[in-house]
Amino acid sequence: MNLKRELKNSWIIMIKESRQLFRKKILVVPLFVFPIVMIVFFGYGMGGTVNHVSLLVVNDDTGTLSNSLVNEIGIFIPKNSDVKMFDLTYTKDMAQSEAEAKINAGEYKAVLLIPADYSDTLAGNEAVTLTLLTDQSDTTSSGIIVEVMKQVLAKTRKSPSIQLEIPEIYGSLKYIDFLTPAVIALTVFFGTVMSTGYAVAGEREDGTIVRILMTPISRGAVILGKTLHQLILQLARAVILIVAAIIIFGVTMNGSWFLVALILVIFTFGAVGMGIAISAKSEDMTSFQQISMLFTLPSMFATGVFFPLSSVPDWMRWIAYFIPLTYANDAMRIVMVKGQGLEAITGDLIILSVFSVVIFAVAINLFRREA
Repeated sequence: MNLKRELKNSWIIMIKESRQLFRKKILVVPLFVFPIVMIVFFGYGMGGTVNHVSLLVVNDDTGTLSNSLVNEIGIFIPKNSDVKMFDLTYTKDMAQSEAEAKINAGEYKAVLLIPADYSDTLAGNEAVTLTLLTDQSDTTSSGIIVEVMKQVLAKTRKSPSIQLEIPEIYGSLKYIDFLTPAVIALTVFFGTVMSTGYAVAGEREDGTIVRILMTPISRGAVILGKTLHQLILQLARAVILIVAAIIIFGVTMNGSWFLVALILVIFTFGAVGMGIAISAKSEDMTSFQQISMLFTLPSMFATGVFFPLSSVPDWMRWIAYFIPLTYANDAMRIVMVKGQGLEAITGDLIILSVFSVVIFAVAINLFRREA
């Protein structure tokens, strides 16, 4: 064996592989950019500190001690952060039921109720009770808010006399209750984009799609068939996931199964469109895989699947507003955890519907042109 010849041939093969790679211009960018994207989104999405918490203070007390307490809350800065934790809003004469309604509507993450006799009771060295309502559908932020409030009370001069009452608005919830709705939406998103895209890209690569289109079957029928398949498949997966979470982890299902199905149907249409659009512009399976990962995997960390959006930097939160998975997560949690109806998720459904219509129209156009 001539070593010099073998090395020369190996060099030729290496050059050939490199040229083939760089001819696929659509593949080059995600190939090198994707690791950077993942590091950035993983680093910020899985870490960070909860800040900019919208807190409503209902202060019915006219004394000075309550003002001191509110001031301490307003200037609190979490450890390893240089941003104040709370964005305060003040009011008075609000019943607890009305405060709960505002949390249900998503207007505030927490409401602190200070009774009218707060200052007088503390001045008389008697115990006083504050009521702290939190959006417990976000168990992570809720737990942090409670702990911070306890820290603030511990700093006050008469803190041993101050008790904190924390009603459970949605029942006893755990982190799994916060996680499950978003994981279902994420599973549907990933599963639909990847399976639809793999099917189209794979059929283009092996020539199956060409043979199908040579039959009397129209392109519209092909797309509709693939869409119906995904709708049935993803709804079945969602039902299995929800039932498994209820049985295994005791997850609470407070809302309507019909609304959950409605959210997932609309979202699946959009995910099918995204899968078709990406695969239509992909030269082969490898290209599709790299491009789709550039869109799908960062969504896990930028849309509040595992941690609340309040814990990520502002720039990432703005990116999340342009990712449809953010609105699917929000709608799923509102229905499954908060148990609210159609009115509460109308905004999310409108955004998901617009996304689905637009991306599906783009997908059909690309499929007709590229298939």
